[in-house]
Amino acid sequence: MTARKPALDDLIVAPATPIVDALRQLEQAGTGGLAICDGERRLLAFLTDGDIRRALLCATPLSSPCGAIARPDPVTVMQPVSPGEALLVMTKYDINHLPVVDAAGHLQDVLLRQDLVAEAEPGIRALSRLELASVPPALPLGEAISRLDLAGTGALLLCDEQGGLRGLLTDGDVRRAVIRGVSMSTPCLDIASREPLTMRPPAAAAEALRLMNTRDVNHLPVVDAGGKVVDFLLRKDLISEQTLGLAAVIMAGGFGKRLLPLTERVPKPMLPLGDRPLLERTIQRLQQAGITDVHLTTYHQADMISDHFGDGHAFGVDLKYTREDQPLGTAGGLKLVAHAGGPILVLNGDILTDLSFRGLLAFHREHKAELTVGVRKYDITVPFGVVECSDVRVRRLREKPTETLFINAGVYLLEPSVLALIPDGVRFDMTDLIQALLAEDRRVISFPILEYWLDIGRPEDYQQAQDDVRNGRTG
Repeated sequence: MTARKPALDDLIVAPATPIVDALRQLEQAGTGGLAICDGERRLLAFLTDGDIRRALLCATPLSSPCGAIARPDPVTVMQPVSPGEALLVMTKYDINHLPVVDAAGHLQDVLLRQDLVAEAEPGIRALSRLELASVPPALPLGEAISRLDLAGTGALLLCDEQGGLRGLLTDGDVRRAVIRGVSMSTPCLDIASREPLTMRPPAAAAEALRLMNTRDVNHLPVVDAGGKVVDFLLRKDLISEQTLGLAAVIMAGGFGKRLLPLTERVPKPMLPLGDRPLLERTIQRLQQAGITDVHLTTYHQADMISDHFGDGHAFGVDLKYTREDQPLGTAGGLKLVAHAGGPILVLNGDILTDLSFRGLLAFHREHKAELTVGVRKYDITVPFGVVECSDVRVRRLREKPTETLFINAGVYLLEPSVLALIPDGVRFDMTDLIQALLAEDRRVISFPILEYWLDIGRPEDYQQAQDDVRNGRTG
């Protein structure tokens, strides 16, 4: 039986309501959010469970008015709004609550994402996916990156104005183009597959999955006799097993010296970001991607980490700990981790990222790599004119050029075969492991991280991460 939706009055609080009273009302409503309105029901702000948790972490008195901790100017829609339109807005802004207002700003309803997903008809969900994933062939590559992130499909359909399929642009196509230095203004069609695998309707799930498995593709446009796209199937939707078959290792043993005094009593991965620690956000991302076999290598303030997470079951994962007796570097501790023999995802514990782990694994397998390094594009502008010389002769002048580099992003995917190169009981970093593989001419590839990514190494980075979480720039 579907739970009864609370009355609208049960979802409204005044801005002066004490946090403790708002918390009780939130628990009774069971919606995870409350609308803050004036006496005429004009929407002023929106208060979520996360806002209250952040306030508690900051030791905000429970007698404080809830309007002081709520998010002003929340995302809203005007009435009337269809379930499909509402889902598109929620997907775009990655929110779970959507206030509906009239032209004067008076609250009319609060839509919950969980209700819309459960109640929406398959046709509405398919339409939403098509709308999100369909882009014009001339769309610049730079805009395609953000559209891929919004769609969440791992590929974009390049369609003409009539909906005819002109090409298919995958996440891998985009990342390879970035590595090659392709201009961000390049039209998507120039780097897309112009003759992708397609299927005619009606699209039976079993036949679609057989086609995708045979051709080893993850995306299947359904195209009618006139060439118009009528559906977009993803392999992940057609298989019941959503786990990736990966074990994840998070390196959480660092001292975080550059963040002192913040890390004097708190290990860097446990620094709070919004309503929960950085490490909890990382584990949540893994769990959402279907990675439940998670290992933590710890050293500094190890008890604080294990006391918070326990066996991981409360967070949807099976968590195991490897406590180092001495710092072993970013790779040395891997020899101590028991794993089932499949690929191993290794993450530095001080990064905040929305990286697609499924995309990383698909890229790794596509290129038959032994080790894949997550890299981040980094541009350096030289503030002077550069003179290029051959011996004493000047060959070329470049005025304040910009050099593009790819930096190590602290994300690795490796096959168990590389573990034999890690020595026992001594400090050994991932950079040492990569160098050892390269010395043997073994296959190491790079995977450009196009999604949100931040290395929280300095106080200004931590402040940036807090701002980004607060403003919804990262989940």
